[in-house]
Amino acid sequence: MSKSNNPTQPASNNNRSRTAELVLGIIGGIFGMIAGIIAITIGGIGSALEASGSAGIGNLGIACIAVSALAIVLSALINRNHVLMGWLIILCGVLNVVFVSFFGILSGLLIVIAGGLALRK
Repeated sequence: MSKSNNPTQPASNNNRSRTAELVLGIIGGIFGMIAGIIAITIGGIGSALEASGSAGIGNLGIACIAVSALAIVLSALINRNHVLMGWLIILCGVLNVVFVSFFGILSGLLIVIAGGLALRK
């Protein structure tokens, strides 16, 4: 009994289309960039009003934008090594929430879900 090659079945699990991870990573990254811009704006307003510690908020906003851009790039490269990219995307999502806390909850959650989906086979 020989195996029949069914053209509707994928040859292996490595050739999966990872569209959900890509879409969630991009949407989460965009929301993360918006959260970073909001944090920079709040930091700028705080600096204008001479509030203490407001410069740190702006710097965290810049870091949030950088991590969100990295999450988008990693999501685009998800088909290369999905396990490594999945863990790095999860790290980006956690850092997103840490950097801008309340503003980064939605984006961080979407990015972490994208990373979690990438870890499945």
